[in-house]
Amino acid sequence: MRKVLATDFGLWPSLQNLATSSDAMVSSEKQWSSLASYILLYDQIVIPTGNFQIIPVLRIMLGEDVFDELVKNNVIVLARYDKWFSYLGNGVGLRHFAVSEGPGQSGNLAHAYFKPLDEAIDIALKLTLPASSRERASSISNLLIDKVIPVTNDFKYQDLRKETYKDVLGSPYLRDFMDIKKGKSLNKLRGVNKNQAVVFSPHITPEEGTNKEIWSLLRVAFENFVLRIGSDAEVNEITGDGSTLAILNGKGQRAGAAIEGRAAFSKIQEISSIPDVGQAFAAKKLSPEQLLDLRMSEQSQVFRNWLAQPAEVELSGDTVERYLESLEEKGFLEKIPTKIIRLVTTGAIGVFDPAAGISAAAFDSLVLPRLFSDSSPKVFLQEVKSMQLQSKPQKVIAPRPKY
Repeated sequence: MRKVLATDFGLWPSLQNLATSSDAMVSSEKQWSSLASYILLYDQIVIPTGNFQIIPVLRIMLGEDVFDELVKNNVIVLARYDKWFSYLGNGVGLRHFAVSEGPGQSGNLAHAYFKPLDEAIDIALKLTLPASSRERASSISNLLIDKVIPVTNDFKYQDLRKETYKDVLGSPYLRDFMDIKKGKSLNKLRGVNKNQAVVFSPHITPEEGTNKEIWSLLRVAFENFVLRIGSDAEVNEITGDGSTLAILNGKGQRAGAAIEGRAAFSKIQEISSIPDVGQAFAAKKLSPEQLLDLRMSEQSQVFRNWLAQPAEVELSGDTVERYLESLEEKGFLEKIPTKIIRLVTTGAIGVFDPAAGISAAAFDSLVLPRLFSDSSPKVFLQEVKSMQLQSKPQKVIAPRPKY
């Protein structure tokens, strides 16, 4: 089963400007394209979340019905953590922390990270758009409570600190960058006062004056936190931004496979003269419902199984070469252009009558899989092409969420 931890859809804790990252995600064609690719290429997409701020983003991108369908069938799974970390002064160093409500305060998205599951979902639905009726909010809450998987529950700050400090001290580059001398304590880095804490978020750049050594230490802690989520969720691959993947790869993870797979899929579509399905979804030329239809097709699963065949990480060029080899290995029928096969079959056997309204797309989905090998990745590409030929630009663009 191909499972990816999509950290690029994780809206990580930020105590200020909470709306910025989710607004940017909704307006990013790259994010729309990535989501479409994940849905087609993976059996399960695991998205890490603390305060469920990703819910409105997914509802806008996918629409309510498709969102429900993908969550209900465990295609999209939210992996929920309820702790975060910072670097504290006064010799404390790396440690988990929580944000509690003050007198007269009601729960907000910052508090939601540390709330019980049902309360965190309730806060996210109340404070984000698209707005939900009482019935709709109850429906989403009931759905998620049964489907969310808890992670990092037993990940104590001592474990996070030990693993992070070990990584830093074991890296000559980081030791030199942080000017760590033998015997120096990582709990006593300069740049934070006794009553201060530096909170890390990959969505933001460090404020002016922030100690670079502390920020680097927090970056390593973040990636160890990601690895723990991936371990608890039992994923095969991890994807995220370039700087995250650099260290994860160094720890021997299959971190780069997700990006390599997407790159290979784009190249294979280009070779097959098919417009990139991710770009079509981002441009609203392919609807969420059409994307779901592609996802649910039998040949889509065949294609995912074909991609998953190598036991080790496969670079995109290797995947493309394997695809080209699969075309050369097929029999005589598969080498004949599709339109000729369609003409011969419909004319000689009379299986379909064009006058009766049987479309070329119907032929492709019903007949081609029976003519070609069940393990051929080419049949899925034919389905992608047929779906895009039928698609029409979507006129309605959902409003951006506001928080």
